[in-house]
Amino acid sequence: MDTRDRLEEVGEKGIDDGKSLLGDYITKEEINACTSCNACTEACPININPLDIILQTRRYVAMEESGSPASWNAMFQNIETNFAPWKFGAQDRFNWAGELKEEQ
Repeated sequence: MDTRDRLEEVGEKGIDDGKSLLGDYITKEEINACTSCNACTEACPININPLDIILQTRRYVAMEESGSPASWNAMFQNIETNFAPWKFGAQDRFNWAGELKEEQ
């Protein structure tokens, strides 16, 4: 709805009024609150895909502004260093399984 409101305000010509979709119309909290369940897309009577707008906005915030939540940034760093979202390296990931074997 916020995207539609901005498009109606700007129109096809586009105007430079200093406003942006992210921040002035949609907050970061709103885009992070989405569970990506796709219900909005299925319910839309005119086949608009709001999920695509939300995901692209999240991607922009993460990549261009480095503005993801702190817990996400920790996960991104783990993926960069360990190639997985966990803080453990590949060699240590299955150490917990050894404890299970000892208990049996």
